[in-house]
Amino acid sequence: MIVIITTQQHRYTHEALLGEPDLNVRLASYAKLDEGKDRLPPATYVFTDLDRLPPPSLYAAALRYRELRTKGYRVLNDPARAMKRFGLLRALNRAGLNDFDAYSVESLERPTRWPVFLRLEGDHERPLSGLLNSPEELDEAVRSAVDAGFPRSAMIIVEYAAEPVIPGLYRKLSVFRVGDRMLGYTCVHEDQWLVKYGKKGIATPELYEAEYQLVAENPYGPALREVFDLAGIEYGRADFGLVDGKPQIYEINSNPNMKLRVPDPPNPRRGESTELFRTNYVAAMQAIDTGAPAKPVQARRAAR
Repeated sequence: MIVIITTQQHRYTHEALLGEPDLNVRLASYAKLDEGKDRLPPATYVFTDLDRLPPPSLYAAALRYRELRTKGYRVLNDPARAMKRFGLLRALNRAGLNDFDAYSVESLERPTRWPVFLRLEGDHERPLSGLLNSPEELDEAVRSAVDAGFPRSAMIIVEYAAEPVIPGLYRKLSVFRVGDRMLGYTCVHEDQWLVKYGKKGIATPELYEAEYQLVAENPYGPALREVFDLAGIEYGRADFGLVDGKPQIYEINSNPNMKLRVPDPPNPRRGESTELFRTNYVAAMQAIDTGAPAKPVQARRAAR
């Protein structure tokens, strides 16, 4: 059995897994985990949503993690070690893995390159600003955000790092980590620099073919493993773009929204890519399962 632990309001991210016949998954909130800490069954426990937890809750989660490890259970994502977005972006820049940097608004540091944009730590919605091209525009964006009620203490400044994959079209790539396995994932395409939800029908057949190869071959898996190791994250999805052919990592989401099936894919090849990822993901989850019944040999081979 695998128990995925989320914040209560974001348990929807993994609800699709409950209907997968080849997975033995349960969902639990951090509150339920704390209430039942003395009667937690043997299982693999996956801690997610770490960037959304305030420090006291993060400390409590780290204690539960250690208690489970002491019992001999398999546990992924140590809450005391996992980096949040700001710390990870800084570490990636210092390690030479990212060419762009990030800054805390409270630190009063100034970016060294422009443009930049403003966003909230621990937030997975759109940024607080568009692209800002000068210190004056940045100061005004911070003032406007504060006036709207957003806390300065949670604001970070991120240097822009993206380029179109073809003229007028931007692409976000992703790689999953599930324990020791790295999995290529489908892409998101937009006609603007902020690539988040995707725009249906905008990608070309050639891009969908390239996407399938990314899922099948996962060429960036080895490089992204180093990123996951640096971040202290053993389960999650890393989002990145390519600039001059080099991956630029934007975040690691420890609680990705799992969509293993696409009922109406915009292109037949996208449907094949999604199904291939589903096969690989299910096999990777089976590999970390504790006490699960044996699974068909064919399903395991499909992901190797």
